[in-house]
Amino acid sequence: MGGEKAFEARWVCPKCGAPNPRARRIAVTGAGLSRLLNWQHIEYVAVSCKRCGYTELYDAEVVGDERKAMGILDLILGG
Repeated sequence: MGGEKAFEARWVCPKCGAPNPRARRIAVTGAGLSRLLNWQHIEYVAVSCKRCGYTELYDAEVVGDERKAMGILDLILGG
């Protein structure tokens, strides 16, 4: 799971101000051979507002663990 729980605990929607997001990991294909083989090797954490639907994507490698996710949230939220 990794950083998803950190986002759900601290993320506030920048559009409507709602404090209750939904975070989940998504995988996508790249270009070239990985796309041809449908090899989904690129992962993101998608954080969506449950009220308005606004969604932000974060690179799962960067926020792969709780400590990194908390550091990124501190940068974003200034806390």
